[in-house]
Amino acid sequence: MICRIAKCALASHLALVVAAQAQVTNASNSEIILGSIPHFANEAAAIAACSPDGVVWADKKTGFFYPKFVSEYGQTADGTYTCYRQAKDADYWSLTPTSDDGHKGREFP
Repeated sequence: MICRIAKCALASHLALVVAAQAQVTNASNSEIILGSIPHFANEAAAIAACSPDGVVWADKKTGFFYPKFVSEYGQTADGTYTCYRQAKDADYWSLTPTSDDGHKGREFP
């Protein structure tokens, strides 16, 4: 009888572990994986460091980068000024993509 209870307890524990692992795996599959980019405190510092490359506003939460003419430029809570080429190489996505490859799970806002 004790063995049955122990087996049931072990089976229940294993089921909980498997369910928790499945949740972690699903969460990590939905995250946007981005490379590293330089972060600048303000636009002037970014312009000085990125020249001759352009400056964009890159938002780590959405995975998008915004050029100066877009209203989100300098405005989103999870963004930073950075260099255009480095944001593109780190797999940040432009609102005007040139292709669909390399932009896992992102949709236009």
